[in-house]
Amino acid sequence: MNIARTASETIEVKAITTTIYINMELTTLAADINNGDLVHQFNGTGRKVVLLPEQKEAIYLNYSSDKAGQEIVKPPFEINNGDNIKFKLQTVSDESSNKSDASVKWKGIIQNRYNLRLIAGKKSTYKAFLAEESSVEETPTDESDEVNINIHFKLNGNKFSVAWAPKVSIVKA
Repeated sequence: MNIARTASETIEVKAITTTIYINMELTTLAADINNGDLVHQFNGTGRKVVLLPEQKEAIYLNYSSDKAGQEIVKPPFEINNGDNIKFKLQTVSDESSNKSDASVKWKGIIQNRYNLRLIAGKKSTYKAFLAEESSVEETPTDESDEVNINIHFKLNGNKFSVAWAPKVSIVKA
C-alpha cells in the first residue's frame, strides 16, 4: 500500500560513508627519503618533509576498499554531495622490517578546493559539500580535485612528514 507524502514532509537521508584504506610501504619510503631518491626538506624540528610526486605515489602506497588491502581502488574517489569519505591509514608489513618499529600519525587533509569538512569527533572522516555554483573560483562540480593528505611517521628513530594528493570527485546526489 502506497501512502502519498505531502510537500511539507521531509525525508531524512542518512549520509553514506565510503572508507578508503591507505596502505603505506613505510620502510621503502623512509629508505628512499634517507638515500636522496625523494627530495626532502627539514622543518626545523628534525622532521624530514616530503611531497610525493604523483608518478612515484604507486611505489609507496596504494588504496583499497578493504582492510586486507586486496580490493585495490584507484583515484578519483567519487562521493555524492552530503556523503562522507573516511581515510584509514595502515602500514604494509614486509619481511625485512618489524612493523612495531614504525609509528604513524594521521595529520589529515591540509588543502582542498572542494569543501571536505572534518566531521567533529571523527578523526579522518570528511563530509562532502559541493562548491557554491555562484563562486567563480571554485572547481566545477563535474571535475575531480586534489586533496593533500599529510601524515607523520617515525621509523628507526627518524621522523618524517609526507604529503600526497589523491583525487576526489564530488557529484550531485
